Amino acid sequence: MSVSKENSAGKAISGASQLKEDKEDLLISIIFFVVGAFIFSYHFLLNHNMTGFFINVSSTLLANSGMIWILVLMTAESALVPIPSEIVMPLAGLLARTQGYSLFNVIMLGTAGNVIGSTILYYIGMYAREPYISFSKKYLRLREDYIKTADALFNEYGSSIIFFGRIMPVIRSIISLPAGFSKMNLAKFVFYTLWGSLIWNISLTLLGYYFGSNLYAISSFDYVVAGIIFIIGIYYLVKYTGLFTKGG
Repeated sequence: MSVSKENSAGKAISGASQLKEDKEDLLISIIFFVVGAFIFSYHFLLNHNMTGFFINVSSTLLANSGMIWILVLMTAESALVPIPSEIVMPLAGLLARTQGYSLFNVIMLGTAGNVIGSTILYYIGMYAREPYISFSKKYLRLREDYIKTADALFNEYGSSIIFFGRIMPVIRSIISLPAGFSKMNLAKFVFYTLWGSLIWNISLTLLGYYFGSNLYAISSFDYVVAGIIFIIGIYYLVKYTGLFTKGG
């Protein structure tokens, strides 16, 4: 009798675990689809006139006012001001080649700006949490379990979300807001923001250093990233549906 109960309990636990995994796969696929669509839409709207505007403003500031503007612009970018790092850092890399800026200083200033701006946005998210929850519960009928699910997601995957979020176009500028909202550990947040931003800035700066004569082409690289994100979303959706496992 006890063996039968143990088997039943084991099956129940296994079923609950599988259900949790299925829900996570579906949630991950939705997140990747939304992220990909957001990146694509942002840069579709940004192209041509807006890209030219940001290139002109950034080049004027960096060329005439010095490297301190790398710190200022990248701080603003990470604090949700719509200034694309895909323009600022390649342009700074180009100036490192043409005007003798130190590549190391360019990358460090950009990364420092990212950490400062991200931390500002983190605190905005943290202090906006309670007013937003109160408003959403009252007027949008937000359920408590949705909040717990979001918090649990950051508790379990927060490090990966921040690190990989910092090397995703557009998303890197907003990822700090939900991190603060979920009250992710600040030291861990800063650590993974630092390393994710460093990798991103090294890549963009070197692109500008070697290929900076065509900033329009570099800024369009985000379409490739959006495509990769869509493919990852499709993978998790297929995994959720069990399309290639149910038949076998």
